[in-house]
Amino acid sequence: MLSPSEALVFPPPGGPEIVTVVNRTYSNAVTQQVILRSEAATPGQNYIKAEFFGPQQAGDTGGDALAFSGFRASSVAREIRAEFPGENIAMSANYLQNGYGAFSYAAGSGRGDDTCLYGWQDIRSPESMRQDFRNLGRIKVRLRLCQSGASVERLLAVMYNYTITGTYASPSWNPYGTPQAVDKNLGRPGHPVYPIKADEVPMRPGGEVTASVPSRPVRRTAAVAPPAQPEPQPLPPVAAVSIPSPTSAGAPLQPARPTGRHLDSVPADSGRQPSQAPQVSIPSPACLSGSGVTSGCR
Repeated sequence: MLSPSEALVFPPPGGPEIVTVVNRTYSNAVTQQVILRSEAATPGQNYIKAEFFGPQQAGDTGGDALAFSGFRASSVAREIRAEFPGENIAMSANYLQNGYGAFSYAAGSGRGDDTCLYGWQDIRSPESMRQDFRNLGRIKVRLRLCQSGASVERLLAVMYNYTITGTYASPSWNPYGTPQAVDKNLGRPGHPVYPIKADEVPMRPGGEVTASVPSRPVRRTAAVAPPAQPEPQPLPPVAAVSIPSPTSAGAPLQPARPTGRHLDSVPADSGRQPSQAPQVSIPSPACLSGSGVTSGCR
């Protein structure tokens, strides 16, 4: 039994709280079961269990060896039945990934209004990196958690945000693999990096967000707004033109006498006939001769 401060794996900030740590040493591994506080009605103990496979000290090599095997669907199903006897806990087909790699989980309903979750993860570097005695080692993690009135997303936040602090003092032990290179645009002008808002951090401790966790600073380019389209202008009003009513039937049309007023100023229903235009006398060709005005011309 160890104190909570000696744990090799910690739940995320904000809980659940560590009660005690059960530690056991093997000839090829060290296991810790970090007991978490539980107030659920479902029987059983909440915990995070971590198995560290690596080079042990000389005094531990003579002890028992821990079985070195991956997670199989059949073995995980047996573990779930043992942890939640008689409860409806089903494996999820979703692919999830936290900061250490891919993981899987099973969830369902416990006693009362409890929600229960069983998560498992195998942390190991890719085979292409395990060459020349580098990037060796392995960590197997399990989470058993029941909480009253909680959602599955809230329980998954523990799987997304737990922290491993244990390690072996060996340069060849590194189950996380070679770190990724830093973004080549980091520190270069013209490539701004914006802070991530609190509500954009997925599966934060105590949160219920279902997006993926970013593994490095996110570079966002400013969205270019499309050019504003000019608003359609209203068409100018069309001047109304009043058309005078036709003259009385059978009367010949006469040209209107100039009065200095516009046509549309004359009311159409005035009932007045247009005035007679002045008669103009056209002289005969003889009157236009060069001999002067004749007696018959006016």
